[in-house]
Amino acid sequence: METVSIIKADSYREDLTEKITKLLAPLGGLGAFCKPGARVFLKPNLLMPKTPESAVLTHPALIMALVRLLSDQGCKVAIGDSPGMGSAENVIRKLGIFEELTRRGVEIVEFEKGVSWKRFTKAPAFERRFNNLELAGELLEYDQVINLPKLKSHGQMGITLATKNLFGCVVGHAKGRWHFIVGRDTHAFARILVEIALTVNAGLHILDGIVGMDGNGPSSGRPRELGFLMASANPVALDRMVVELIGKSPDQFPIFAAARELGVAGVEPDRIILEGGAVTEFQISDFEIPGRVELDRFANRLFSNLYQRLIRQRLVINHQACINCRKCEAHCPAKAIRIRKRVRIRESKCIKCCCCQEFCPVGAITLQDVWTAKLLRKITMGLS
Repeated sequence: METVSIIKADSYREDLTEKITKLLAPLGGLGAFCKPGARVFLKPNLLMPKTPESAVLTHPALIMALVRLLSDQGCKVAIGDSPGMGSAENVIRKLGIFEELTRRGVEIVEFEKGVSWKRFTKAPAFERRFNNLELAGELLEYDQVINLPKLKSHGQMGITLATKNLFGCVVGHAKGRWHFIVGRDTHAFARILVEIALTVNAGLHILDGIVGMDGNGPSSGRPRELGFLMASANPVALDRMVVELIGKSPDQFPIFAAARELGVAGVEPDRIILEGGAVTEFQISDFEIPGRVELDRFANRLFSNLYQRLIRQRLVINHQACINCRKCEAHCPAKAIRIRKRVRIRESKCIKCCCCQEFCPVGAITLQDVWTAKLLRKITMGLS
């Protein structure tokens, strides 16, 4: 059985050190994961320079509460990520905690050194599909990795939680390459996300669900007051319980099919113990995720042209909101975006990785159904 812990937390102004302590108690406490003197790496969501109120990033109050607890335990703490825009330091400065981290001796690490997965000797054995996977070598210098994801909707994967947050352990320049290689197939992309999570083998995952994001996530959605923190040693189990809370079917999220394919525990809710309360106590209504109509991989290949024209979703530009900053063009791994007077996405080249939507600073790009996809979804819902 896998254990997931949950606790009510309505505000970042609460004593989050106390909240984290109570949250981790059913898991054995922080000491079960980090011994005194251990070198601990914190991996929050540092997607891009945004304010805490945007709900795009792991909240600085949660980060600092954990830093204080680890420091009190005598741990040597570092923090970092591979942001899609800017550096980890720039994002941390925007969050307003750079000075306090520096004062406490917390090192801010930029992921720059990609190394083979074979160097990650603590990873469990499993059947790998992506043997040329490289991850941030800086992680190898630490005894423990603590993953600090933010609960958000996501254009490509539906939702981004603990498993998806570890994609940030891929060094920046390689992210676009992986998006290009597997981005057209969400099942394949989910598979690489699970392989990354298994390889990094973070010992603890603490989800920031005090204020999350739904709608046009992960950077331009609607901040939602959700009111909880969640933790587990198993990222898939944590993700699975969040899906229970938001009342969605796991079939909407390819991450679980990939985890099941790899034999990862935590996919089935009846094999998960939720400590801290029942699902009904934390239920989230009307959580909006980008709708997806997924054909299986065989149908996708066999009816590729039909799928592209009639069923597959489109990334749509709001030209009135667009500021012509060209960030979408810069972040498109498929080179499907061209800008003359206006932004244009070439459907024949677009792989639906949603990088343009993710990094648009003004939320001018959204993932939308074509009418046939809407019809198919209604038919599917009627049959279920």
